[in-house]
Amino acid sequence: MRAGVKARTTKSRSRLDSFYEIKNKDAPVEEGEMDLLIPPPPRLGDTIVELEKVGITLGDRTLFRNMDLSLEAGQCTGIVGRNGVGKTTLLKICLNQLQPTQGKATLGKQVRINYIDQTRMQLDGTGSLLDEISNGSEKIEFGEETLGARAYLKRFLFSDDRINERVDLLSGGERARLMLAKVLKTGGNLIVLDEPTNDLDLPSLRMLEEALAAFGGTVIVVSHDRYFLDRICDQIVAFEEDGVKVTPGNYSYYLEKRQQRENAERAQTAAYAKAKKSAPKKDKPRKITMAEAIELKGMEERILEAEEAFSVAEAHLAEVQTDYEKLPGATAALGRAQATVAKLYARWEELGALPEKV
Repeated sequence: MRAGVKARTTKSRSRLDSFYEIKNKDAPVEEGEMDLLIPPPPRLGDTIVELEKVGITLGDRTLFRNMDLSLEAGQCTGIVGRNGVGKTTLLKICLNQLQPTQGKATLGKQVRINYIDQTRMQLDGTGSLLDEISNGSEKIEFGEETLGARAYLKRFLFSDDRINERVDLLSGGERARLMLAKVLKTGGNLIVLDEPTNDLDLPSLRMLEEALAAFGGTVIVVSHDRYFLDRICDQIVAFEEDGVKVTPGNYSYYLEKRQQRENAERAQTAAYAKAKKSAPKKDKPRKITMAEAIELKGMEERILEAEEAFSVAEAHLAEVQTDYEKLPGATAALGRAQATVAKLYARWEELGALPEKV
């Protein structure tokens, strides 16, 4: 434009008109780095949440029994399972809102809870951003501190000139960001999220992940979003068909361990079926011999030792998952341990089926 239009052609005149059309418009808003902070958590004591042999029966239905669970500072625990299996009931027991029918549940005296469920993950929507976040005040309670509402909203990429804008005019992504700003400012040292990802778009979900990853307190999250659980969790509580399993690690590691358990169970079933099929068939079953009776008497102890060896081999395999030199040997050792356990169970069933001598 400083060089001027060199020729009065239609093409040059068109470019000149385009310049004046956009000259006074604001530039697009630049997406900056979000300084998303949950208030620093108050100090946690030695005990946060401890469940010892906990079970719960509602009416004539037992949801779970004999469950042990311990939560630690800086730890994020994910709870997964089908709808209706007892996930929300477990949350209520952890938060001392419901007493178990079996075992003992302890909530630490210094725990400050911020329970974020679907009823809180909503906006009023009738006023401005400032009304929504601080009832129109220029200050907000940020955990145990006081913070300027405008400065806080800037952390969620809302500029000063938009703070008095009506909430119902925001886009879906902006509403999700405002919703996070509203529920996270309460802080606490134990944050509980019940299905937090249902109404969040992808950018807001990433923001929530970053905030939780940087949070120094304890987090419990109920979710069906495996990718969200993979990014933030280091312990999984899974409601399965045969009970509740507590597994260290993220959701992918839990799936890997579940697959190993299922493989071991299939191998044990196959070994038992093979042993039963190959056993000699007689019209009259022979009676157990003296040597077999002695063997049967010590079988339970041998099985316990074999299962302990299997657990040691399984733990060793988990330790060397990234050591490709040790991994083949550890895998083979686990397979041998599985085969030994299956063989002992098959022998135990065989001896137990023999009638004793009169």
